Amino acid sequence: MTTPGAITFRDARMEDAEAMSALVITLTQRWIAPDCTQGGVARLMDSMSPARTAQRLREGHRHVVAERDRRIVGVAALRLPSHLYHLFVADDAQRCGIARRLWNEVRTSAAPGTPITVNASLHAFDAYLRMGFEPAGPARLEDGVRSVPMVFPAR
Repeated sequence: MTTPGAITFRDARMEDAEAMSALVITLTQRWIAPDCTQGGVARLMDSMSPARTAQRLREGHRHVVAERDRRIVGVAALRLPSHLYHLFVADDAQRCGIARRLWNEVRTSAAPGTPITVNASLHAFDAYLRMGFEPAGPARLEDGVRSVPMVFPAR
């Protein structure tokens, strides 16, 4: 699956766990952590470790990566049947349609006729709106992590 600009999209493999984790942790520290408590950040970092990423891959969650020049620049992950828990694009690869393409790739694995949920960071809220998600409640601080529950209606 290749698009113009030498970006390649593919299903993640076990050997991608470390690079996926590094990307997600870096972006979380920059864009999500400032809105969370110290304990929330610690929980997020633990959940994004290479070991936990590999565990989710083994469990069969759908992971799609975007690569440029053999470097992972984007990650999307869907916990089946229908919860999007990662959609991250490297800062130097944003505004090129990568997030939308990752989203379109990963959502094909959701259970048919089931709404897809996400806990959107405050930073990503508008991007999720543009992709068709709708708020499902007000912003909240849960276990030290600030997010807005959102849903992509069943289609």
